[in-house]
Amino acid sequence: MPMPNPEKTPVQLFDLLLELMLTKDMPEVLVASRLKSFVQGSRREPERLGRTYFICKGLYFTLTATFEKPSFCLYQITARLTPTAYAHIKAHAQALPQPGTVWKNSWLGLWPQLQVSRGDASRPAVTARFMGLLPGQKFIVLTRS
Repeated sequence: MPMPNPEKTPVQLFDLLLELMLTKDMPEVLVASRLKSFVQGSRREPERLGRTYFICKGLYFTLTATFEKPSFCLYQITARLTPTAYAHIKAHAQALPQPGTVWKNSWLGLWPQLQVSRGDASRPAVTARFMGLLPGQKFIVLTRS
């Protein structure tokens, strides 16, 4: 596997993940090729309970992409991030323009989430949940709505 481009930022990764999630019918092969410039190593998990998993690791993240039956297209991405990368991505997400994005805080602000849509009924909406309570464990879970 080629070395990732060190100039790729966490914000660029988040924008790419949103784009992948907002695109309808995103197969595993296309997801892997789009993430290639960020990734140091990857592996594919075999089908379990109607889902397959693509796991990849980069300089500041570990991603698990979930693909569901029947088409095995992208359904969810879980990103485990370094605290610095998480902070950059969260600040960027909070600054996204209002049309098409809604920022919500739940559980007294402990589980913030971003809802993103493109205003087109043919494209799915995406919910990004930011989980960063523990100092060393920062997660963002992107799910199609």
